[in-house]
Amino acid sequence: MSTTVISTTSPAALAVARRLHELRERLAATDLQPSAQVNAAFSELVELCCRTPPPVEGEVLRQVVEHAPSLRALCAAGECELERHWATRIVAARDPQVALRAFPYLANYQDLVRLELGALAAVGEPVPSRVVVLGAGPLPLTGMVLAADHGAHVVHVDRDAESLSLGTELMRTLGLGDRISSVHADLEDPAGREAVAAACREADAVVLAALVGADAPAKAEISRWLGTALTPGTPVLARSAAGLRTLLYPRVGPDDLPGLEVALEVHPRTDVVNSVLVARAGARVLELAG
Repeated sequence: MSTTVISTTSPAALAVARRLHELRERLAATDLQPSAQVNAAFSELVELCCRTPPPVEGEVLRQVVEHAPSLRALCAAGECELERHWATRIVAARDPQVALRAFPYLANYQDLVRLELGALAAVGEPVPSRVVVLGAGPLPLTGMVLAADHGAHVVHVDRDAESLSLGTELMRTLGLGDRISSVHADLEDPAGREAVAAACREADAVVLAALVGADAPAKAEISRWLGTALTPGTPVLARSAAGLRTLLYPRVGPDDLPGLEVALEVHPRTDVVNSVLVARAGARVLELAG
């Protein structure tokens, strides 16, 4: 005798899934340049992904799984436009510090960096004094927070020369020019990695931004390279996402980071969007990779 299991989706999950679909359609119909309409849509999207109760998340994900790649692509493009807009605005402002404080996600980045430093402390690592940020972007808030609030020297790496130049100008405008340097390199290109290797060997920690690596194979290849480029034991903070937040950023798990040993995973349920994995380059991993 067989038993048929009927899977149903709750009204709450269906409502969230419908709204996510509507927001995706609304954003896809725009140029993603910051505006009242675009900002409101992204704000609601982030709110839904961060505030939907855990019991409902799985149901929603099953409903929207086919749209997840397009949503992540829209978010990546929209984030780039938002950062470029605000970086230009801050650089041109009469009082750059006031303009910076008006950025709507500043507190989120400050909280994310504190979370990452806490994760480092949890595995016995001190606050790093020299950090390489892979995928800094035009508004390099991670590096800014590390330099301004924690006294670190930061090396920004990005494949987009215009973004890197704007980010460097922003840091100088904020009075942090003596604490940062930059390297223009595409980490998906072996030649680009060579330009970053020296900075990585001197780093106390490396931040691997969520959007570095166009897909899982590219992310894995960058991870393998980090395992050989870093001094053994150097921690890597790999940004990821969990639950509905994977509609905003790709999920990264231990299996996606060959060449590194993952010591800790942290999945916040706060307003911090990103999860973080603390991994290390280690002698055992290098032996297995070789």
